[in-house]
Amino acid sequence: MIQDFDETVLPILLDWRGAGGAGALVTLVRKSASGPRPLGSQLAVAADGRVVGLISGGCVEGGIAEEALSAMRAGRDRMARFGEGSRYVDLRMPCGGSIDVHVNVTVTDETLAQVVAALAERRPVVMVTDLETGAAWVEPPGAGDDAAFAVAELAWQGESRFRRLHRPPPRLVLAGRGPILTLTARIAALNGYQVVVLTDDAHAADQARASCVEPPRGTGPGDVAAVALDAATAVVTLFHDHDVELPVLRRALSSRMGAAPVFHIGALGSRTTHAARLARLADEGFDDATLAHIEGPAGVPIHAANPAEIATSVVAGVIRAYRSRRPRVSQDVAAE
Repeated sequence: MIQDFDETVLPILLDWRGAGGAGALVTLVRKSASGPRPLGSQLAVAADGRVVGLISGGCVEGGIAEEALSAMRAGRDRMARFGEGSRYVDLRMPCGGSIDVHVNVTVTDETLAQVVAALAERRPVVMVTDLETGAAWVEPPGAGDDAAFAVAELAWQGESRFRRLHRPPPRLVLAGRGPILTLTARIAALNGYQVVVLTDDAHAADQARASCVEPPRGTGPGDVAAVALDAATAVVTLFHDHDVELPVLRRALSSRMGAAPVFHIGALGSRTTHAARLARLADEGFDDATLAHIEGPAGVPIHAANPAEIATSVVAGVIRAYRSRRPRVSQDVAAE
């Protein structure tokens, strides 16, 4: 089994099918104990045995792949259990309990393409799966969906239907210069963030290019205004020349007053620098409640002493902000 990881497996599954092969979508739909992955976690399995994604943390993925290959040969969806009560007596769950996965081989390319297109447009979308009929279809999120999925990506409707919310990947807009910028971009990309870079440093732009979802931009008014912001986006400034950061911070703070505020704003610099930054923005009319959304100094305090450690701290601060909005607690265990 050749396994890779991507949090969003549907585009890869669609590519496999488009290349003339088969493919199965596997979703974690129940678990009786805590585990490393939340409900709704998915993996895709190709007809040649390739796997992308993660459901159990790695202990039963081989068995899941075998179930998926068997389902592809039969042409029928199925449920499979691993851990307590499973027919796979040699595959144990170190954390105890059991997990149930749904193996979907009949979901249409059209349905997958609808989800993939929505995510490319950074729109959340729900895929509904009916276990009795095998049908799967796409719906826009309802008014209460985001609250309902605050803990898990998946919710059941009765015993035979589940809804899996697909959110756009988190995005990080980085504005700055130098090695901290390029290292932060690289670490964020490794964590699954879509990275957008604003810089007037040609060398940093060249170094960061491979980590970005689009070519780096400059820091002029037009460049700052052209960056799209939404509720799945964080903005961090990494300048030592703090005059240059102000247009970016103004744009991020203004989003906090709109319908889709960015989920995190961070700014590099000492506490003294941050106090001066806040005073200047306050003079421009931003109130204390709005300014409180800027994390300064940016990042998790780990006594960072070099660019790589500072970059790690900054990305950890972004991840903390993103995950704190969707806490993982005992509610993510679905009773049988």
